[in-house]
Amino acid sequence: MINKFKYLITHPLFSGSAVMVLGSNVTNLLNYAYHLVMGRLLGPGNYGELAVLISLIGLLGIIPLSFNLVIVRFVSAAHSPKEITGFINWLQKRTILLALGILVLITVVSPYLASFLNIENPLLIVMSAVVFLFMVLTVANRAVLQGLLRFKYLTISLISEYGLRLILGAAFVYLGFSVLGVMFGFIGAVIIAWFLSIKFMSDYTQGSVKASTQPNVKSLFLYSVPVLVYTIANTSLYSTDLVLVKHFFSSHDAGIYAALSTLGKIIFFGAGPVAQVMFPIISKRHAQGEDYKKVFLYSLILSLLISLAVVLIYWLFPSLSVTILFGSSYLEVAGLLVQFGLFMTLLTLSSLMVNFYLSIGQTKVVVLPFVAALAQIIGLWFYHSSLEIVVNVSLVVSIALFAGLFVYFFSFREQAGLKKSPQR
Repeated sequence: MINKFKYLITHPLFSGSAVMVLGSNVTNLLNYAYHLVMGRLLGPGNYGELAVLISLIGLLGIIPLSFNLVIVRFVSAAHSPKEITGFINWLQKRTILLALGILVLITVVSPYLASFLNIENPLLIVMSAVVFLFMVLTVANRAVLQGLLRFKYLTISLISEYGLRLILGAAFVYLGFSVLGVMFGFIGAVIIAWFLSIKFMSDYTQGSVKASTQPNVKSLFLYSVPVLVYTIANTSLYSTDLVLVKHFFSSHDAGIYAALSTLGKIIFFGAGPVAQVMFPIISKRHAQGEDYKKVFLYSLILSLLISLAVVLIYWLFPSLSVTILFGSSYLEVAGLLVQFGLFMTLLTLSSLMVNFYLSIGQTKVVVLPFVAALAQIIGLWFYHSSLEIVVNVSLVVSIALFAGLFVYFFSFREQAGLKKSPQR
């Protein structure tokens, strides 16, 4: 029993998860403090505007950020430092070009986006695109750190960004700049985080390791296409509802729903680090022909426990949970907290299962979250008479997605390597 306990404690999944979960909790604390402070300082109307800008940044990043899992898988499965250095050099040049291209495109269409989202100042859309530019560069570097299993440095980078985002944003709002000031703080925080991410992998970028040949672009492309499909679907599943609520509902209701969404995402982002640690470990073991079944099972159990713990708190103390984080003016959504929590729990477990398949090269599974995302969009477009209906549509979609992945899991467990250890 003692030996088994020692094994669990020293297992890379648990040691890496401990660092990532601790760092994620600090990051989430800063993130929710950010939303708490902004929600109180800005009020429901302006806070709803800020929330949709943040969701817009996430939606803008779907295509370039979909390469994160590709980066992690390539770095974790690389056979030499030279191979990693060559890949980093190739990656950085193309990431900068792509991010600049999207910045120009969003700047051109900013008046139309502002009109659709009922945002008076198109400059806020442009500023969101600037945030996106540096965020893409930073996230790509963090994916390299994740593939290298440098979870400590990855955590430091995240905490620095979210801490600065809170401090700078609150300072600008206090000085009277409202949402515009918040976006200035956002830009400053992500630029500093970008410099930190470069520093943490400098041993691969400053000449200590000479690059070898460039990566197999065809192989990367073939793997990145299904990953792109999954990233679009996954981001859509936890972001589109907020955007559509902002479109169909009043600013007040959008702000109320933004608070509910923020509370629900505690589950998704709280348990998310488990999948982040699991992915490179399984990818590396799969590439080396080692057993990885227990890593997946432990990850699933750990994610379930974290998610259910938060849902239990929401079930026992719904009003208190809302009041502590957002204040009594947001209490309207307390009755929807458990339903939204269950939606996020199922989405979290579904995301982990898809990440597992992608880590071992099983890419056909991405069809399921893609269909679920489409179903959610169609459902919300036609059924949005109340915020409760909006939550129920998302919950039904998440139940169907998890059920589909559950069936897929047992139907394809042999080819996924769950009946026998993988062979080289």
